[in-house]
Amino acid sequence: MLAVGTLALSVGLSGHYWRHQAAVVTAASAPAVQNAARVVAQSAPGQVVARVSRAVAQTIVPPEIISREAEIGEGQEFSDMLADAGVADPDATAAMNALAHVYSLEKLRAGQSVTLTFSRTPQAETFTGAVFQPEDTKEITIARQTSGNFAANVKMIPIVRERVAARGEIRTSVFDAGDHAGVPHTIMAAMIAVYAHSIDFQRDIHPGDSFEILYDQPKTVQGKPVGEGSIIYAAMHIGNEVKPIYRVTFADKTVDYFDASGHSTRRALLRTPVAAAHITSGFGMRMHPILGYTKMHKGVDFGAPTGTPIFAAGAGTIEEIGFKGGFGRYIKIRHSGNLETAYGHMSRFNAHLYRGAHVNQGEVIAYVGMSGRATGPHLHYEVHVNGVQVNPLSVKMPTGRVLEGAQLEQFKSGQAHIYEEYSNLVGKKSSEPFIKVSANVPSN
Repeated sequence: MLAVGTLALSVGLSGHYWRHQAAVVTAASAPAVQNAARVVAQSAPGQVVARVSRAVAQTIVPPEIISREAEIGEGQEFSDMLADAGVADPDATAAMNALAHVYSLEKLRAGQSVTLTFSRTPQAETFTGAVFQPEDTKEITIARQTSGNFAANVKMIPIVRERVAARGEIRTSVFDAGDHAGVPHTIMAAMIAVYAHSIDFQRDIHPGDSFEILYDQPKTVQGKPVGEGSIIYAAMHIGNEVKPIYRVTFADKTVDYFDASGHSTRRALLRTPVAAAHITSGFGMRMHPILGYTKMHKGVDFGAPTGTPIFAAGAGTIEEIGFKGGFGRYIKIRHSGNLETAYGHMSRFNAHLYRGAHVNQGEVIAYVGMSGRATGPHLHYEVHVNGVQVNPLSVKMPTGRVLEGAQLEQFKSGQAHIYEEYSNLVGKKSSEPFIKVSANVPSN
């Protein structure tokens, strides 16, 4: 007895007959029944069983689903990649058109990997769809519909937030210490920005100083970091002094960082408006390197590679922007009250800036260069108080917000919980007091 769909077929050597077992033939079994019946009618009695078995098997064996990995090549469109993988031109075009409804084709980049699926039978192979992840938080699926057309959809990949703790001893630079501790550059840069109001990372940091940090890092469910994390707690150990800072989120959703006593770390101006720079010339009388005579230097020069970002030292309005004699490319910003800052010798400006534009503290306004009278790439930085240049490194700046009353009590009680969380997390990573790095930082 050979069972075929909803029918049972009994075959003898001297003849053949059908015994009806069910009143309904399903759509799935109909082709098999028709194929088997045709074979029976055309075959000698001794050949029926073998030929019917082969005919039925060819009819109802499901297609094999296979997958292939492909990659978008340099200068290729999505449909070109599909064609290279053996997809027929009409299907390749239809799949690309479906994709264009959910994702910008201009965002696709060379090197993007794509998983292609095909349906294979003994007679043919048919393209059925594709899956790829163009962004850490997005997965796109393209699938052939029962109508034969293609449809695409986007699935957002869940993001989880993970608390991460680290500490490191500084030997070459803060960034190198962060690398050895496994802290992303974006987090280290954010930490430097928070401390930029109170610490000069070129003059105040020495070999043996160290840092602690607790931050919140968004990750995919597979554990891959995505986006920028947020610093919850940090502490700089400079000599015998410890400078902790804590993140506070207020009821109106504003965020600020405070020292242990409840004073905001924010100041009217940053002490260092350029990252990873070193002072090459201070404020005061000096022998001018180009003019060759002693001249008052009314600012501070920060040496850094060409293209290093320059930040607005404080929030304000662009008062001047353009080329200005020996300063080369020059920007002046007016801040609140009687404060102005000036920046010179840049290689280029932020393309979105113009005279009268508002800038926020820490916003990139230009990039280090050596335009105008300069012997090497650096930023010339000035602070003006009531229109007079003053020493940017010694001028006293107004402080920011101060916590008081119930807010201060709540803040102080929370410090112990945050440090306990930091200690527990960092204790799981290493029993060593610090993650050490080699070489030396030249002390000033």
